[in-house]
Amino acid sequence: MAADDAMTPTADDGDPGTPADSAPPADSAAPADSATPVEGEDPTTTAGAQASAGAPTTMPSRRTALIRAGAILAILFVVFGLILPRFVDYEEVFKALAALTLPQILVMTILGIIAWFVCGQLFTVLMDGITPLRGMESYLILSGIGSSIPFGPWNMGVVWVVFRGWGISFRDSTSGIALYGIINSLGRFALPVIAIIVIGATGGLSGERPWAVIISVISGVIFFVAAGIMLAVVQSDKMADWVAHKVEAVTFWILRKLGRKELPDVDGAIHRFRDGVGAIVHRRGLAALGVTIAAQVPWCIAFVTALRFTGVPADVLNAGEIIGVFALVAVITFIPIAPGGAGVPELLYIAGLSAIAGEQWEAAITAGVFLFRLYVWFLPIPLAWILLKLARRGRSTLPTTTEVKTYVTT
Repeated sequence: MAADDAMTPTADDGDPGTPADSAPPADSAAPADSATPVEGEDPTTTAGAQASAGAPTTMPSRRTALIRAGAILAILFVVFGLILPRFVDYEEVFKALAALTLPQILVMTILGIIAWFVCGQLFTVLMDGITPLRGMESYLILSGIGSSIPFGPWNMGVVWVVFRGWGISFRDSTSGIALYGIINSLGRFALPVIAIIVIGATGGLSGERPWAVIISVISGVIFFVAAGIMLAVVQSDKMADWVAHKVEAVTFWILRKLGRKELPDVDGAIHRFRDGVGAIVHRRGLAALGVTIAAQVPWCIAFVTALRFTGVPADVLNAGEIIGVFALVAVITFIPIAPGGAGVPELLYIAGLSAIAGEQWEAAITAGVFLFRLYVWFLPIPLAWILLKLARRGRSTLPTTTEVKTYVTT
């Protein structure tokens, strides 16, 4: 995940989606469909909260893809054409961006490439046969497709087909995609842990801005509890039974209050997760969590650097405050707000940072946010389609439903 969204990849924020049930067993007959919603941000994101494994049973047609991409353009128009101009002077924003020097652009590009590379290494850890460069390629495809074709787990399905085309087995591809969604989602809640460390190191725990500390502590607790439960389920049958019973009780209570008569097989889903991908979690779970947390660091550095390059000094916004807002947006956009992670993270970043720095810094902050999101959200989109075209030489760029079914049965 990068950033928020990163995280977000995205998915929306880019997050890709919320698991409809849980990861299916790695030897299941076909990958399951999923409902939609991080590098963040990300696209961190569009990888973000989606834990549905494998490819959907159907893929979008070209017409469907264009219609869904049009929804993103509409949201971008509303956010950047109607809302932001009421609060921000675009002329000042463009002046700040035009003042960027070639060395500054090169530094941001290097930081972006490093962040893309580190984010992609989660695939390398989870699946045998994925090289470091292919890991980065997978991340960019996942993030870019999720940001450009919203309203479905198509990015997960597309990357799953790419894996199968590279010769990765059905079991490894399916369990790898499932675990990527789960562990990448946990990475969002690790961001506030990083934030509170930076805030403490910069003297920001004085109580002047307690919201940053509160959000960081709550998110940190969620991260450690969720990671602990996942590892405990893998380690112990008794723990898997206990977790399934508790989650099932809460889920059924909520659904009955909502008037839903059909109840999901929560117990079966948790045990399928344990049986299907538990071995990988047992062998590589801690390493995967470590990579996910490490992937947040280059995005944090890139965000701080972008704001410095556009004229926001450290005495106006220090690194702890910037990363605190970054972490807060990552947690907020865990629940998808805008399809493809479009527009909303930018508004949240600008609002949060401007509230701390003051209105006189809105133009410089907006320019910094635009520069940062260029690498988190925008550039992965064209790169994803280019890389997908290269990876699928001789085939249609988007996989067909027939091709997906072929890979499921071979």
